[in-house]
Amino acid sequence: MAYGICRIQKLKAGSLNGSGRHTNRESPTPNADPQRQHIRIIGAPDTKDIPNLETLVRQHIGEQTIRKNAVLAVEFLLTASPEYFRPDDPARSGYYDPQRLESFQQQACQWLVDRYGSRIVRAELHLDESTPHIHAYLVPLDDKGKLNCRGLLGGSRHRLSELQDDFASSMAPLGLQRGIKGSKAKHTEISKYYAAINSAPQANLDLATMQQLVADRERAIQKSARMERTAQALAEKIARSEALIESLENQKDAAAQTAKQWQTKYLDLANRVRDLPLEKVANELGLEPDPKSPHKWQHSNHTINITGSKFYDWQHLKGGGGAIDLVMHVKECKFPQAVAWLNHRFGESATLEAVTYRAREIIQTEPVPQFTPPPAQENHWQQLKTYLTRQCRLPSSLIDNLHHQGLLYADNRANAVWLRRTIDSSTINGATLQNTAGGDSTSMELAIGSERHAGWFHFQMGGQSGEPINRAILVKSPLDAISFAVLDRTESRPTIYLSTDGTAVVPVEFLQTLPQASVIVAYPNDTEGNIMAQKVMEQLPDCRRKTPKAQDWNSDLQKMLNLELPRSQRQVEPKSNQGLSL
Repeated sequence: MAYGICRIQKLKAGSLNGSGRHTNRESPTPNADPQRQHIRIIGAPDTKDIPNLETLVRQHIGEQTIRKNAVLAVEFLLTASPEYFRPDDPARSGYYDPQRLESFQQQACQWLVDRYGSRIVRAELHLDESTPHIHAYLVPLDDKGKLNCRGLLGGSRHRLSELQDDFASSMAPLGLQRGIKGSKAKHTEISKYYAAINSAPQANLDLATMQQLVADRERAIQKSARMERTAQALAEKIARSEALIESLENQKDAAAQTAKQWQTKYLDLANRVRDLPLEKVANELGLEPDPKSPHKWQHSNHTINITGSKFYDWQHLKGGGGAIDLVMHVKECKFPQAVAWLNHRFGESATLEAVTYRAREIIQTEPVPQFTPPPAQENHWQQLKTYLTRQCRLPSSLIDNLHHQGLLYADNRANAVWLRRTIDSSTINGATLQNTAGGDSTSMELAIGSERHAGWFHFQMGGQSGEPINRAILVKSPLDAISFAVLDRTESRPTIYLSTDGTAVVPVEFLQTLPQASVIVAYPNDTEGNIMAQKVMEQLPDCRRKTPKAQDWNSDLQKMLNLELPRSQRQVEPKSNQGLSL
C-alpha cells in the first residue's frame, strides 16, 4: 500500500533564505548524494542574473507593508512512500522507476498550479536522497493580493485536513492513498520510531483516540520493519564491497609479483645479449695477434688494441665499440655491408646478437631527438588573427594571450600552429596545424615529429592565480577548446581546456586526480566523436558527456553570437576548404 505525502512548513524572514540554499544544494547536505542531480521544475534555471529565493519571494510580495513576524512563504514537501517509486524493492534506497517518477512529477506539478497558480514561485525535484521528492515554495497572497498565510491556508486542523484531502484526490489516479485521516502521527526522527513502537496505549483514552494511536503505532511498526530491511540490505552491500576490495587487492599483489618476475626475466635476457668476441672478428678480418701482447692485433695498415668490446687503432688514432664498428673500420664500409659480412662469416644468429648489442649501445648513448616546432612567420600573424576573430568569432584578447605565451602562431603558409605540451607544461613535444586559407576549421593534422601520446594543446581559465585545477574539458580540437571556454564563461572554477586532436588519448593519471564527475567529455555528436567519447569514458568512468548542438563548439559559438547581432550584420555560414595547406 503506497501513500501520497504532503507536508508544509511556514517560513519567515529568518529561515527563508536558508531553506532555499538547502533545496538548491548550496549548503552541505550530509544525506544527499552529490553525484545525483536536483532539477528545477517550476521557475527559471539559476544564472548569475536570477535572484535567490528570498529576493524572488519579496519581489512577488511587492511594495506592501510586511509585519516583522509575517510568514513570507510556505514550503511544500510532496512525495510518496517508497513502495510507489520502487514497488519491486522498496528497501533499495536511491532507486526509482523512471515512468512512475515522471507520472508523480506531472501530477504533483499540476496540483500545485491548479490550486495556487502563480503563487508558486519555485519548485525543485530532488533525486539525490533516498526517495524522490519535490520542494515547492508558495507566496501566501490572498485573493486581494495581500500577504495573508492564515487567510489562504487557514490555521485550523480542519483546513489542513482539507488540504491533505485535495492532494490525495489529485494523487489517486496514480494509485496513491491518503494517510489515516485524523491521525496524530507527526514527521519524526528515526530515533523516535522505536519510542512509538515500545510505548503502551493509555487505557483511560476514549475509543476514537485509542484507534488513532493504534493506527499510528501500526504505521511506526511498518516503517521500522522497512528500515530494518534497508539496513540489512546496506549491510549485505557493504560486505560484498569489502569482499570485492579484498579480491582486487589480492589481484593487485599478484599482478605486481608477476610484473616483477617478468622484469627479472627480461633483465636476465638483456644481460645475456653479448656481442661477437672482437678477437674472433679480428681473426676473420685477417689481423694477426701480437705474440708479445695478448690484446694487440696487427696488420700492415692497422695496429689494433682490443679490450672487451672496445678497440683502438693506433695507426689511425681511432677507436670504437662492437663487432659491427670493427668491421666498418677495417673494411672501410657502411653498416649494411658490415652486417652482410658478419652474416656470411658467423651466421644469422651471431649477426643478430651483434646488431642487438649495437642497438642497445645506441639506445644507451644516443640522446633522444627533441621535437622542433615549425618556424613562426610573424608577417602572417595578422592574417591568422583576423581569421580567428572575425571568421571563428573568438575573443581578440584570448587569441593575443595565447600568442604572447607562444602557444599559437602562424607558419610560412599562414596555417595556425597550436603547440602541444605535456600536462605540466614543462615540455613542448608537438604541434597541431590548422588550415585557415579557405575557412574549413576542421582541416587539421599533427606536425611531423609530434608525440601523439604525451602532449596536448591546453590552457587554464577560472579560479585564482595558483589555485589547483579541479575541472577538465576534453574536446576534439584547439579551436573547440577556445570556443567551449568562451561559451563556458560563467564557470568560475579553475578549469583546464584540453584538445585531444581527434583521438581518445588523454592524460588519464592526471584526470583521475580531479574530483568525481568534474571531467566533461565534449566531443561532437557524430560517429567519430561518439567512438572517441566511448573510449575515454571507459578509462574515466566518472566523467560526463556533453555535445554541441551544431557540428562543433565553434559553430555553436558563431550561431550564438550571430543571433545577438541585428539581422543586417549577421554572418553567412563559411564554405568548407579542400584541405590543409602545408
